[in-house]
Amino acid sequence: MIESLPLFPVYVVDFVGALLMVIFSLMAFFYARRLTILQPKSVLWTYMFWFSMALVALAVSRGVGHTVRFVLLYMGLPRLWKDIAPFSGGLNTITFTSVAVLTFYYSNVRDVIDRVKEDTEALYQANLRLQKAQEALRRLNQNLEQMVEERTKELRQSEKKFRGLFEGSKDMIFFCNKDQSTIEDMNPSGVELLGFKSRQEVIGRPFREFFLDQKQWEMFRDEICGKGHIKDIEAELVRPDGSTRNVILTISVIKDENGKVRGCEGIGKDITKMKQVTESLIQSEKMASVGQLAAGVAHEVNTPLGIILGYAQLLEEECAENKEALESLHIIEKQTKICKRIVGDLLKFSRSSSDSEVSKIKINDCINEVLAVTEHSLNMDRIYVNKNLDEDIPSIKGKKEKLRQVIINLINNAHHAVEKEGIIGIWTEYSIGDREIRVVIGDTGTGIPYDIQNKIFDPFFTTKGVGTGTGLGLSVSFGIVKDHGGYIKAQSPPKDKRFKDAGMETVMIIHIPVNGENNADGSSDP
Repeated sequence: MIESLPLFPVYVVDFVGALLMVIFSLMAFFYARRLTILQPKSVLWTYMFWFSMALVALAVSRGVGHTVRFVLLYMGLPRLWKDIAPFSGGLNTITFTSVAVLTFYYSNVRDVIDRVKEDTEALYQANLRLQKAQEALRRLNQNLEQMVEERTKELRQSEKKFRGLFEGSKDMIFFCNKDQSTIEDMNPSGVELLGFKSRQEVIGRPFREFFLDQKQWEMFRDEICGKGHIKDIEAELVRPDGSTRNVILTISVIKDENGKVRGCEGIGKDITKMKQVTESLIQSEKMASVGQLAAGVAHEVNTPLGIILGYAQLLEEECAENKEALESLHIIEKQTKICKRIVGDLLKFSRSSSDSEVSKIKINDCINEVLAVTEHSLNMDRIYVNKNLDEDIPSIKGKKEKLRQVIINLINNAHHAVEKEGIIGIWTEYSIGDREIRVVIGDTGTGIPYDIQNKIFDPFFTTKGVGTGTGLGLSVSFGIVKDHGGYIKAQSPPKDKRFKDAGMETVMIIHIPVNGENNADGSSDP
């Protein structure tokens, strides 16, 4: 029997080594478990946890197998160990293979971890960029809100300015739809100019219906469609009551962003009073020139006429028994007197109005006094006088005899226009807004042709037959009314519905101010 070294130290070292391997593997498992709990989403710590579990299984399997072997051999049971040894070795092999597999898998885990880190870093950078973009977007949103608020404020201010200009303008401002026909909006001044009380009465009406001359509207429409605008074109607009207003129109088309016509906008300036004043000034200049000429002619002609009349009367006395000569002298005397009357009218036309006393006058009294004188001749021709006198009109300062002369002239002209069986209408009214008295004298005669209406106030212009009129009646009347600060206007046919309903074909309207300015004596009321 060969002697050998004792194996006890080897067994002791093997047993202690197996025991320490179990202890260290359990410690590794414990720390891996703690790391996994602290960072449950970490792939590395999860891998280490499972690797530690495999090591624990290997250590326990190997340590327990060695310990059991030592115990059985020590107890003298080697056969039992031989039966158990294959199972212990197989278990060791399985656990060792698991550790080996996990060890070989470590490189793949590292790749996964590196990729995860790269993805995490990319996500982190993307998150930083996203945060920066979010911050920039937030600042942009704040700026955008501020810009929107500022623009909204500017739009409000702009709309307020436009609305103030639109509502406060004294000129007519209007908007029409795309066919330049229907009114879509109009400011208060335009509503008032057209003779309505509210905007709702105007909106929706065709603009063309306000034109007195429809051919003029068609010309306007064609020019707007062709050029896209019209500028400073005069038009005569008619109101619901039949009166008219002279307006200067400027109209432009409105286009959308595609260049299509969306409608039109326009401004109208009322020039009615300015036109009346202009016409009055033109007439006044004409009267002044003719008046100076008439004064010179009248004075030059009056002297020889007086001499002719005187000698004719002397000859009548000498030829009292010569009937043929006396008849001829009567004709000379008659025609000379007619000439002197014409010369007298010329002198009245040219003479200054300072030859009559200025006083406070009630215009209704003047009318009644004139009618008391003329009504008999009117009744003889079966002409009825329709009086509509406003008893509340104020007094005016002027020359009563001169104003009577004006009223007599106008009534006589109306009488001549009617001739027989008709109506002469007389109206008086006070306009608070214009601070003026209006005297309207109309008739149911044949009317005044349109082509001569602008000539009727010219000196020596008459439509009467030869020997029945001098053509100075309206001219003299015009001058008297002008001396009282007013003017006369003729309308044939009348524009006011009241006068049309009364059957008037022609009306003469006298405008006399009551504001104390431009009175006949050149002074003004205090």
